[in-house]
Amino acid sequence: MGIIGERPETGVRIEVERPRDGGPPFRYTGHAVTPDARVPVVANVAADGAIEVELAQPAPSPGLAEKVRMLLRAAWKHAGDEGAPPPRRIVRWRPDR
Repeated sequence: MGIIGERPETGVRIEVERPRDGGPPFRYTGHAVTPDARVPVVANVAADGAIEVELAQPAPSPGLAEKVRMLLRAAWKHAGDEGAPPPRRIVRWRPDR
């Protein structure tokens, strides 16, 4: 099922991308999208999987940076399990818990 609407009804959706060349560290830029806001994001993923997330404005909900970090970590681990570099573009959703 495709994404319907600009914002998720719950949780957070990330839309980030990195340059085709370069890395590690891999630098992703994009947005974290919640039901109430669209927040610019910059994240760096090191070769060992360490991830640093910066939000360009105050988070509209507690723990947003950590949710973004966990989504990026899942994508990094999935690629590593298959012996591939991390994806260039990541669009993922995480529900509220």
